[in-house]
Parts: sequence; C-alpha cells; structure tokens
Amino acid sequence: MTTLDDQRIAELLQSAPVPEPRVDVARAVRDGRRRRRRRRLGGLTAVTVMAGVGAVGLVHLDDATSRTAPVAPAFAESPAGAASTAPPSSVTCEASWLPRPIAGPVAVANSVDPSGRYVVGDIGTGQEDGRVVLWSDGQAAVLPAGARHAAAVNARGDVVGTSGDGTGWVYRNGKVRILATPPGYHAVLVSAVNGRGDIAGTARAAGDVHRAVLWSADHPQEYRLVGPPGSAATGITDDGTVVGAMGELPYRWTPQGTGTTLELPDGHPRASVQSARGDWAIGMVPGAQQGGAVQMLPVRWNLTTGAVSLLPFPGVAGVAATGDLLVGDGAPLVVAPDGTSRRLPGRPDVRATEAGTYLANGISDDGLTVVGAVSEKQAYRPLVWRCQR
Repeated sequence: MTTLDDQRIAELLQSAPVPEPRVDVARAVRDGRRRRRRRRLGGLTAVTVMAGVGAVGLVHLDDATSRTAPVAPAFAESPAGAASTAPPSSVTCEASWLPRPIAGPVAVANSVDPSGRYVVGDIGTGQEDGRVVLWSDGQAAVLPAGARHAAAVNARGDVVGTSGDGTGWVYRNGKVRILATPPGYHAVLVSAVNGRGDIAGTARAAGDVHRAVLWSADHPQEYRLVGPPGSAATGITDDGTVVGAMGELPYRWTPQGTGTTLELPDGHPRASVQSARGDWAIGMVPGAQQGGAVQMLPVRWNLTTGAVSLLPFPGVAGVAATGDLLVGDGAPLVVAPDGTSRRLPGRPDVRATEAGTYLANGISDDGLTVVGAVSEKQAYRPLVWRCQR
C-alpha cells in the first residue's frame, strides 16, 4: 500500500461520494442463500431485506500476481487540494489455507471470533446442504447435522445460527442446543453472540410481526424480549449493547434495555444495522434507484459519540472493535478509522496456475485476522489471513 493510496482513502473517508457497487457471483451466492432462508422463515421482510445485504470481497488474480497483494479498488479521485498526514500501514499479513475435514466444492470461512482463534464456515455443494465447520488452533471440527447456517462464533467457541425451518441453535461444549422460540412466534433468526454468550436475534409471528430477542448460551431455553413489536436485533457487543432496527430506523438498546434511534446520514430517511463490535457498528442505507434496483450504500456508526458517516467503498463486509473496516469489494482491504490501510496478500499456493476470486468475510477485534475463501473453477476453498504489527 503506497502513501498516496493511504492519503486517498483517508480523504475519501471524510468527503468523497460513494461509488456504485459492483455485482459479482460470490455476492449473488451469499445473498441468494439469505433470500432462500428468509423465504423458509416466511419473512421478516421489512427487517432482513436491508439487514441481510452485505458486500463480499472479490479480486481476480493471475499467476503473475499470486504472491503479491491484489490491485486496489478504483476509488473516486480525492478532492483537489486535499491532504492527509496518515502514515502508511506497518502491518504485514500472510494468507494460509484452512483444512477441509469433509468433501464439498463450496468451502467458505464466514466468521471469526473477536480473538481471532475460532473460525466458523460451511462446506457443501452450495445448495443449502452445507455442514457447519469450526476451526481452531489449526484443527477442524464438523458440527452435528442439527446445526445449519451458522451466524457467528465468540471467543469461548460458542457457535450460533438458524436452521432452515426457523429454529435457533447454539453449539457449546460439543453439543447443539435449541434456542427457545417465544410463545406466539413461530420462527427466529439468530444474528450474533457476544463474549458472555448473550445471543441476539429476532422472533417472527404471523402477519410479519417481529421482535428483538436475547438468549443465553448457558441457558438457551430462557429468553428476553428486548424491544416492542416491530423491532429486530442484528448485533450485540461484549457489554450487552444490542443494535438492530425499529421499523425502518436503525436502533440500539443499552445493556439496561433503554432504546434510542441511531443517527441517519443526511438525506437518508431509513437505514439498517448489519453488525457491531466494540464502539462501532456498520450497516446500509438505500441510495438512488438504478436500472430498477436500489443502490445500497455502506454506513458506519460510532456508538460512543453517535456519529454516522457514509463510507466511500462499494461495500463493507465487517468492522473490528478498533474501528477497522473490512472492505470486501474490488480487493480485500482493511482500512483504519484514520484512513491508514493495508491490502490482503494473495493465496499461499504459489504453484496454482488458475486465476482466483478472493472473498473476505470476517475480521477479528484487533483487525489482525481476516477470514474468507478463494474461488476457482466453481469451487471455494477456505482461507485465513494472519497479520502482525
């Protein structure tokens, strides 16, 4: 990453317009899975249509560049006369493969715990038959068949998710346990788990009635309804702050249960929150309609100050507790709040001769571990990037 690259990114974080996102196969695969899961759950349409939109990182590499960092995405030009003193990043990163304990052409690492130790993903054919895999300390374990569609993993190794019939589950201490569905609701959608084992999600009833819910990994049959009808929970931080939505407005609840609306970017009447780590949350706002589709624009909130900003990237796949952004479209890139940035290097197999497509899906709290996959010849292979300062 050159000093000029860092200056351009730092300036763009403050003032540049958001470019139009690009459509790619990997994003279509992941969004298609989410849409199919939402259909099985019967809706949550007002909440999950926006909350489920997230860009996946892609970059095409040929053999000549397989050992070097991918080409940076083409951001808009910096404003004339603008300057930045952001230093170049001193972080170095190395990519390595994750082992595949079972066969399947689609093997993708989707999430990493805040510490960077545990990684969770799926291996299957890509047709809703994927088995959940948990990687830790170089070893891979396949979760029992009752665990499907993992959403997140915490630093204790607790994995949470939602099966295709709308049943929430938690994997803890080698066992899968079912999360209680609140009376009067027929399905849940599990979104996140924090370090204490607090699990955030949304329950749904007939008529698209939905409500934010909290469970405990230690006591999965106990639950607490966080917000009133019309609420949804999509993320939770380690102090118990819940983020999500009230109707079409981004929302947060304190650990004591007090709810407030998050600030909206100027000119945008609604927004969704995708996830939160530490003092930061990311989400999306609908932009202009182009070609019959609404352009979705990434947003970042500072949960301490309440500040909100549109981001000058085609898409953001994750946020670290440090505020580092995982930019997933165009090239895997990590951008710090001050604009300092680093590109993620190419695959570790220097003998590979086929061009690959890189996905970056999750980032640890210190911003030093990123997980994803490489796609070649319609197959996906799970990958992890480990970085050092």
